[in-house]
Amino acid sequence: MFSIVQRCCFFLGTVAALAEAGGEGQLSPEKSEVWGPGLKADVVLPARYFYIQAVDAAGRRFTSSPGEKVFQVKISAPDEQFTRVGVQVLDRKDGSFIVRYRMYASYKNLKVEVKFQGQHVANSPYILRAL
Repeated sequence: MFSIVQRCCFFLGTVAALAEAGGEGQLSPEKSEVWGPGLKADVVLPARYFYIQAVDAAGRRFTSSPGEKVFQVKISAPDEQFTRVGVQVLDRKDGSFIVRYRMYASYKNLKVEVKFQGQHVANSPYILRAL
């Protein structure tokens, strides 16, 4: 009788641990998704933003955070010596992130790079050209 109770508790503990971890596999930079108005040059906002959705190698979206600092975002102006852009990557704790950035000068071209462990995510880099 005791061993049955022990097995049930072990099984329930394993299920709870998998549910807590979200059950996701290894994050795939190629299958992860990046989209939003901040990736379009013609959208003008005081602070621009776009989204990142973590996706595993099997194509399943993450439902819990893969980690706060898992994605690196770099925004630069290739034609300029210095780029004054403030970037925040906000973890929504559901497998998605909001990237918010604010430009402190006007730029004709912007290059937005989103990386995971040094690899470009989705269609990164994104080039925004002013019209």
